[in-house]
Order: sequence, then C-alpha cells, then structure tokens
Amino acid sequence: MIVFWRLFLAYFLTDFVFFHKTIDQVRAENRVRGLVLHTAVFLFWSFLLCYGYLTMPWPFLELILLPGWVCIVLFGMFHIFTDEFFQFHKKCKHGFVLTFVLKNTVNILFLFLCVPFKVLYETGNFFAEPWIIFCVGLVVATRVIGWGLIAVEQDRYGATYVSFDERLMLMLVRAIFFLIMLLPGWRWMVLFLVWLLTCMYARKIRLMDVSNFVFYAGAFGAAFIGFLVRLRFYLM
Repeated sequence: MIVFWRLFLAYFLTDFVFFHKTIDQVRAENRVRGLVLHTAVFLFWSFLLCYGYLTMPWPFLELILLPGWVCIVLFGMFHIFTDEFFQFHKKCKHGFVLTFVLKNTVNILFLFLCVPFKVLYETGNFFAEPWIIFCVGLVVATRVIGWGLIAVEQDRYGATYVSFDERLMLMLVRAIFFLIMLLPGWRWMVLFLVWLLTCMYARKIRLMDVSNFVFYAGAFGAAFIGFLVRLRFYLM
C-alpha cells in the first residue's frame, strides 16, 4: 500500500492543491493546453513520490504486469478522461456533487486496480508510511473537504468559487482542527473545544460569513480525518 498512498497523495495534490481552478481557466481558453498541463502536473507528482517504484512490475487491472511508470501514464490518461466525461454541472439537479463524488470514486478505484499490493505484504501495515498518511490527511482535511463543500453549496445556492481570502481562512480553520487531533494524551479534547468555541464566536461577529453546513461539516470532517490519522500515529 506504499505505492497506493503515494499515488493517492499525488492525485489529490494535482486536483485539489495545484491548478484546481487554474486548470479550469486554462482549459476554458485552450482545451488541449489545459489537458496537457493537468497531465503534466499529475505525472510530475506521481513520478516524484513513486520514484523508487517506477521500474517495479505492477499488476495493471490484474490482467498484465507492466512497469510502474507505464501504469502511472495510463492512469494519467484515465484521469484526464474522467475529468472530461464526468461533468454533470448543468445536466442534473445535483450535478456538482455528483461530479465530485463519481470522478474521485472511479479514480481511486482505478488506483486500487493497478498498484502493486506486494508492498503491503512486505510491510504488514496498510498505512506503512506515517509521513505520507499525515500529508494525505492534511490535504483531505484542508482541500478535498473544502472543494466538496463548495460543490454542495453550488448545487444548493448556485454559489460560485469562494474568494481566495475566504478559502484560505476556512482552510486554516480546518487545518487547526486536524492538527489538534494529533496532540498526544487527552489535551486535544480541551483545545478542540476551545478552538470550536473561538470559531463559533468568529462566526457570530461575522468574521467568518459561512453557512452552518459549511462550518460544522468542515470542522467535524477535518477533526474526523485527524482522528483517523491519530490512530495511525499512536495505535499502529
């Protein structure tokens, strides 16, 4: 599972940290250029994170053994295809959420079908590398949850992309909820309550002007991801 989590991180770094909105803008101006840029960013992170496994034979779709770099390129092509195919924004009532859920589900499923699980047997641990698991958790808590909530808001209220300042503030709020859960002992309970009350006061004075759903789903979602990462650090 070492390779899976590294590719998992590369995928989320590409789609939710680097060029999420930028790629959409470039693709709107020049479709081919946007696709090339998107693929290049994914391949860069994948090759960088999986450098030591690129020549290892991977069981591509459980059908044939291929070098790791070939599987990554094929996954990159599949990823771009899903970006083009799974676009339901204006086709159904819950198009933004449906796009978000389906596109990420099929891509993660594809990763399961092509990475070498032999590494799992060698380590004996599903979450073998703590630093990768930490990075995955941080990206999910701050960015993936954030874009998922934006998708819900777009479907419910027709909201557009939130401003950079709002997005940064909410991302930092979720990051702190996530990091609090990693504190040793039981002190995280006190700090979690203090930070929650602080954020609730900030909302009351309109320092954070967001809906109840975005605030509470983001806060408790980030805390839940932090709790899962906490289990990896203290119980495995």
